[in-house]
Amino acid sequence: MVSAYLDDELEPDDAKAFEDLLESSPEVAEELADLQRVISLVGGLGEVQAPEDFYEKLNRRLRRRQIMQPQTTSWLSMVAVPLQLLSILVILAVAALYMMSELDAAPASIERELLVPIGTTDAPVRPSPVRP
Repeated sequence: MVSAYLDDELEPDDAKAFEDLLESSPEVAEELADLQRVISLVGGLGEVQAPEDFYEKLNRRLRRRQIMQPQTTSWLSMVAVPLQLLSILVILAVAALYMMSELDAAPASIERELLVPIGTTDAPVRPSPVRP
């Protein structure tokens, strides 16, 4: 309220009430005087020229801070990751069961390639059968 009073932002009734408070309360009057001193000190400071790369560095830091700070999470995002993991596990389980059923249904249909010994022109050699 003190700052609003100094900036003339209070309604006339509120400004009158604040002035009455200033007369009755030395603490508030001291706070007002302190704030007026700070304002005059800051107003007396000279203008400072920012370095040429100031805005570029500031922008980079702000982007880095946005990336590093955890975003506020909604209930949907808290549920989404576990559901995605569960979906992946279900898909993997279904794929594994399908592959196992296909192997059980036709184990004899798997044939091995014929091997040609390296460096020879001989006919391909049939490898020895694989026994489970």
